[in-house]
Amino acid sequence: MKKYAKIKDQETKEVRVGDGTNTAFYESIGMTKMDVEQAYDGAWYVKGYAPEKPAPTYEEQKEARAEAYRVEVDPITSQISRLRDEEQTTEIIEEINKLLQKRNELVVDIQERYPYPVEE
Repeated sequence: MKKYAKIKDQETKEVRVGDGTNTAFYESIGMTKMDVEQAYDGAWYVKGYAPEKPAPTYEEQKEARAEAYRVEVDPITSQISRLRDEEQTTEIIEEINKLLQKRNELVVDIQERYPYPVEE
């Protein structure tokens, strides 16, 4: 995208960007219209120079998985536990089996969303 910008680091091509509409001011401080892009961390760069977000570490993935399990899987586990406390009618057993299947599918989904890094 084209914005008024001025290179602040020649090596990384990071730029300062003018966010408003005061083009006269931007030009007076040495900014020119150029193609820029915003990086994952919010910083602006000349288009093509924005760094890519680094792959998450093992610990970051472990924390993300744990949070996903807490938010998505634990409520189903609690529901299964409550149903097991009830009289085990055919309907209750069927509901438990459906919830077990749903929970297993969620676990696989979480593992796919938050894979652990492979060491080379």
